[in-house]
Amino acid sequence: MPTRLHKQKPAVELSRVTRHAGKCLIYQDINWRDPSGAERVWETVERVNDRAAVMTIPWLLPSQKLVLIRQYRPPAKSCVLEFPAGLIDEGEDAITAALRELHEEAGYVGRVTRLIPPTYNTPGLSGEAVYQAFIAIDETFATNKNPCPKPDDGEFIEVVTVAKTDFAGFIEHELSAGSAFDSKVMAYMLGASGVTA
Repeated sequence: MPTRLHKQKPAVELSRVTRHAGKCLIYQDINWRDPSGAERVWETVERVNDRAAVMTIPWLLPSQKLVLIRQYRPPAKSCVLEFPAGLIDEGEDAITAALRELHEEAGYVGRVTRLIPPTYNTPGLSGEAVYQAFIAIDETFATNKNPCPKPDDGEFIEVVTVAKTDFAGFIEHELSAGSAFDSKVMAYMLGASGVTA
């Protein structure tokens, strides 16, 4: 069991004020009371309709290769290596959305072997919740021998596969070439490589 050194009073949200609403995002001020009792304001960005997202961690089997995608991200001003991911559509569950996103972005079909409850990417900026779905992709299945992605309009995606035994060299090569990484991909690959402090 983890040890809590200092137990404190919970913080309390008092209200939210929308400052700007765009097509996809809402900029808000959160008025809240911190554990000391002081009232504060926190700026946040939320998605319109506040939908959850799903991130896939897809493995090609039996080759033990991880499937990544590379796509241009305007806020990062760079092409970023990421896991296939996206928003959960209305009426979808996280597993259905994970399989759909993998097929759309990378062209593969597979089965979800594990679904991790929602976590937060950037809780200092947004309350966006993201499921993680581990997916096994059978390389012997006909569709997976010649995958055919179906990206959304405006998505320009390159599919990248990397063997688990090559993670450390892949990271070093990509960084030296000026590639950008999604922090979740970097953390996962470093952890799977056994890199420690």
